[in-house]
Amino acid sequence: NSAIAKLDVLKRKQELESFPLDAISMVGSMHQNGSETALVRVNKQVYQVKAGGYMGQNYGRIEKISESAIRLREIVQDPAGDWVEKTTILELQEETK
Repeated sequence: NSAIAKLDVLKRKQELESFPLDAISMVGSMHQNGSETALVRVNKQVYQVKAGGYMGQNYGRIEKISESAIRLREIVQDPAGDWVEKTTILELQEETK
């Protein structure tokens, strides 16, 4: 698929793209300068992410951030081997003590 080839060539990978999405947890959010910022944790490290950023290994582009979730658009292979866009929701994880 030429869209995927273009995406990979034109964009430098961001740090959170080296982790599988299931290794990333949303742990909070904040409203900053008129936009939502989410706090995500990977391997005990906390990162700030904004809409338009990327995370996960399937070209996951952050579309929207709310207080309780991050909505991403990923590009994945379907069972037939075709590349398709898929919406994924990463929900806020409650702290367990």
